[in-house]
Amino acid sequence: MSTLSRGQGYTLVELMVALAAGAFLLAGVSLSYSAIKSTILVGKELENAQEVIRYTSKVFTRSIKQTPSAPTIAADGSSITISQPTGVITCNGSVSGADVTEIYSLTGNNLMCAIGAEPAERLLTGVTQLSFALNNNVVTINVGPENLPAQFGNTIAIDIAVSNVILNNAFGGV
Repeated sequence: MSTLSRGQGYTLVELMVALAAGAFLLAGVSLSYSAIKSTILVGKELENAQEVIRYTSKVFTRSIKQTPSAPTIAADGSSITISQPTGVITCNGSVSGADVTEIYSLTGNNLMCAIGAEPAERLLTGVTQLSFALNNNVVTINVGPENLPAQFGNTIAIDIAVSNVILNNAFGGV
């Protein structure tokens, strides 16, 4: 005849304490996972926003600095027209064989560029806002990438000097 002594097994109170401790640990792990996942998501959004700003800055810096004349901006600031001389890199990456005109605008969430009468080409996607202003040979580009963290506002301003125009004015077109 086998009898169980009082020392074997766990009591109901011990099992309830173990269950509560396990649930507490599981809740802590879940909250940590959620916080880490949220941080990674914000990091990816910021990375994408930085890439949109970097690319926009690169494209416009090249275009605006190599133009020999001041760009023309639409009355509502929604597009910019830049005249380029022969032999420069255009917005689509080709080298111009003749003088060309680049027209930059925003269509949907795409930064577009048309060269002369050719259809516009998509240069970049992920842009929610884009506007231009010209003040004393400095072009201000306000670009709003998708998912820009709130602390940056709606847009980031990029200022680019129209270098060739400034140099021509300073040295009298020499």
